[in-house]
Amino acid sequence: MTTSPTLARPRVDRLAKAVLLALGLAVALAVIAGAGLGTSGAEGGARLGGDYPAFHAAGSIAAAGDFDELYDADRQTAEQVGLGVDGYLAFAYPPHVAVAYAPLALMGFRLGYLVHTMLMAAALLGALAAIRSMVPVVAEHFWVCAAAACTFHPLFTAIGGGQNTALTLLLLALVWRGLHDESPVLTGVAAGLLLFRPQYGIPMIGLLGLARHWRPVGVAAGVGALTWALTVPLLGLNWVTVWVEQVLPFSQRDAEVNAANSISVMGFVDAVFGTESMTRAGAVLVVIAIIGVLSVLWVRANPETLAMRMGLTAVGLLLISPHTMFYDAGVLVLVAAALLAAPVNELRPALLFGAALWVLGFVHVFAVPLGATPLAVVVLGTFLVLLPGSISTAPPTKGLVSHA
Repeated sequence: MTTSPTLARPRVDRLAKAVLLALGLAVALAVIAGAGLGTSGAEGGARLGGDYPAFHAAGSIAAAGDFDELYDADRQTAEQVGLGVDGYLAFAYPPHVAVAYAPLALMGFRLGYLVHTMLMAAALLGALAAIRSMVPVVAEHFWVCAAAACTFHPLFTAIGGGQNTALTLLLLALVWRGLHDESPVLTGVAAGLLLFRPQYGIPMIGLLGLARHWRPVGVAAGVGALTWALTVPLLGLNWVTVWVEQVLPFSQRDAEVNAANSISVMGFVDAVFGTESMTRAGAVLVVIAIIGVLSVLWVRANPETLAMRMGLTAVGLLLISPHTMFYDAGVLVLVAAALLAAPVNELRPALLFGAALWVLGFVHVFAVPLGATPLAVVVLGTFLVLLPGSISTAPPTKGLVSHA
């Protein structure tokens, strides 16, 4: 695989670093200026931190030890007073995620948001570092790839908007790296930590099981069990049930409020046709078909298709999840990497597809006037484009199964 002369120019690398530096300075200046900080509409401007107030509030509640009020709407509202939120932004993650945000909450809102943004940027760089040995273009032009990924609209919005999509991207990249290196511990730990978003973690662990990667599945189960045990003192032995019962109503309301931002199959169909439409049955069939395709591919797991399989899986997780917002499409960075890594692809077509994907990331700006985001169509289309390159008629090798 040879690199493009354009990419090989040192000035392109310098430009990429300049872009990243400019983005970092912009965030720092926004925090220092406190742009939009305060009650919505009172002090003007866009709200600083995007959705970060929800995580900040959850961290504050966790730091106070009031876990019985972690999912209480009134308590979350009270914790978000003065953060530019009109009403409140609900926190629906598992309780241990709130514990992770407690140190940030203790720093204060502005500093906490700045540190969070830096951590998510570091997660993005970590994801690229994890796959660089498998993707020559990333290894040779790391900073160009970093700048392209960071300015990819969904991921850019996620990092600047206080979301943790970059962490999801990092964990998926580590699963890929672990399978490539035949490291069951790395694969399993990454998959287990992905349970912080169960809609992604559970299917990922299930797919590893279908591929008979028993040791990574065992490690992932151990990570999940440890997380459960550490959370028991906070909410009791039945904390999983308590958590699900408390966040389920929120998830249902959020699906209606944020319908225009949803890129999952079910969410997009609901946004376009309504929740009472008969098209929901068709959407369910599409979801089942995607799950079936992924299951077959992992049952027939072959090391030659690992890159494409991971790319397809990343897209599939977005589509089948009941709660997937447009910023979650930031994990499509893994798709571009998979195309550049797969031996069946030439560099130029892969680069062109990656460039097209980057441009199409901006179609979400039409979500409000359309009432649904066109990005959902892009995600589904990406799944269909990757599917042929992920198919292999060769049976799985014993080595891959036994070591990973």
